[in-house]
Amino acid sequence: MADPVPPPAPAPPVSYRLLGPPDLLHDLQRDFEEIGWRMSVVRWQAVVTAPPEDAGHAPPEWPAEVTLVSVAPQPHEEACAEHLGGAPLP
Repeated sequence: MADPVPPPAPAPPVSYRLLGPPDLLHDLQRDFEEIGWRMSVVRWQAVVTAPPEDAGHAPPEWPAEVTLVSVAPQPHEEACAEHLGGAPLP
């Protein structure tokens, strides 16, 4: 009898690293938190991370004042450590 096939590993979360005006980033933070995405903001920098259940989502469209710096398949904490220089803030 063959061993059962293990379920596929879940897709890693996708983190978006952003630059933009702090007031706009904080507005976006409220919007993303309403739909269950994590977002941390430090001054002019932010990280937005989609939850695993949203794997394969269409990339968000950012306001013109916000610059998408990079996209990485990594947990929110790691993306914050790299882009914001520390752990995510509540």
